[in-house]
Amino acid sequence: MRDDELQRALKRVDPPAGFTGRVLASVGRQEPGAPKLARPIPPRAKAAPLKWAIAATIVLATIGGGSVWYRAEERRKEGEEAKRQVLVSLSFAGSKLKSIEMKVNRGEER
Repeated sequence: MRDDELQRALKRVDPPAGFTGRVLASVGRQEPGAPKLARPIPPRAKAAPLKWAIAATIVLATIGGGSVWYRAEERRKEGEEAKRQVLVSLSFAGSKLKSIEMKVNRGEER
């Protein structure tokens, strides 16, 4: 097919007179064996999946937030334990230094 033939084949054509009226009239009636037209979904049925989706989102956000809080709390406890260990070690080292200082001072006095 050449370009001009393709353009003619795809050219817009206005529908015949009364086409819109016939289509709208046929929407109201159905022939036997024809596929059933979709009925409008009641507003209440539309809202139910949305409510479940919102509830699921809230539950997941709560669980996720709880796990983040738990991890932060665990890190805080680990930090406090590390701090306690450092303070105990410093106290121990300080007492050892004090005892060494006392021995050195006693040695100088002799």
